[in-house]
Amino acid sequence: MSEMSREDLLNVVRTIWTERDPVPDGLVARMQAAAAMAGSDLDVELMLLVERSTELVGARGSATTSYTLRFVHGDTDLLLRIAADGGESRVDGWIVPPEPMTVRAIPADGNPYAAVVSETGRFELTGLPTGLMRLRLEPHDPDRPAFATPTFEI
Repeated sequence: MSEMSREDLLNVVRTIWTERDPVPDGLVARMQAAAAMAGSDLDVELMLLVERSTELVGARGSATTSYTLRFVHGDTDLLLRIAADGGESRVDGWIVPPEPMTVRAIPADGNPYAAVVSETGRFELTGLPTGLMRLRLEPHDPDRPAFATPTFEI
């Protein structure tokens, strides 16, 4: 048996990799959206996926996916609980320390949804479409600049 050339060996590895571990659908679009967001004038912070679960809810037992995300920007901590059941979703959020601000959910179609943060730091956004989303946080204090989360998927 003859030895394979370096290029032949790399081609075999590339073929096996492509067949066994293909690029996930939508990954390129999500990465392009994240890169576009990073190039904007908004601060983009690290996102940490804390928990994701699928649980049965409701009288008919429809499946709902929920997960928790945590974002940190300077001294502001944002915790989100996201629940999606088909075409619409809900985001419950908490900002620590509480601060007067407006939170805008910006879906891929660009049609924003807004909520005002309560004095306890809580807000909710309902009726959101599923798909790619990011949140823009706009403090009411004019000395504090707005900032946004990276794009995430609901």
